[in-house]
Amino acid sequence: MTYSHFQHRHNFAAWCAARAVQRKFAKTHILKEALEKSGVVEFINQNEENPISQAEFDKLHADWCSAIIECWKSKNIDGASYGRAAKLIAVYIKSMVVVKNNQNSLADIAHPPIDRIILQNISRDKSVNHQNRQYWKAVNWTQLNKTEYLNLIEDFREVFTGKPFWHLEQYWTLTDE
Repeated sequence: MTYSHFQHRHNFAAWCAARAVQRKFAKTHILKEALEKSGVVEFINQNEENPISQAEFDKLHADWCSAIIECWKSKNIDGASYGRAAKLIAVYIKSMVVVKNNQNSLADIAHPPIDRIILQNISRDKSVNHQNRQYWKAVNWTQLNKTEYLNLIEDFREVFTGKPFWHLEQYWTLTDE
């Protein structure tokens, strides 16, 4: 077996993604397996440097999330939600692609990892002019269904129009408030 640089990056990214969603949920190897069965790993291996449209990404993302949820259900994992699947993918893509600074690619349009910290902090930012800003602080990302998740993504796209989507993560700052 040849251990490639891609495999090395994949193992690290899968571990990061699993750790981001596994609290009171599922074991790392199950989360890694779900990623590998979803198609996202193969897609990145073949396309990480290629341009992709937002619409193409959103279609793939939905397919990947569905495949992950099906994998979890086949293993009788309680708490499988679209929000968890989306975060697993987001952290995986962030670790594999976004932090490499691939501008004008998947790195700019991939959904960023959304968690309680980001939701709380962006809802507090009075400079963010969006009708749903106050709603965001009550969102529990682990319970999001597909429609709720996609509505949240659309809200954040409106806020960050013209900027790479990873800019949302400026709100990932721990505070003492």
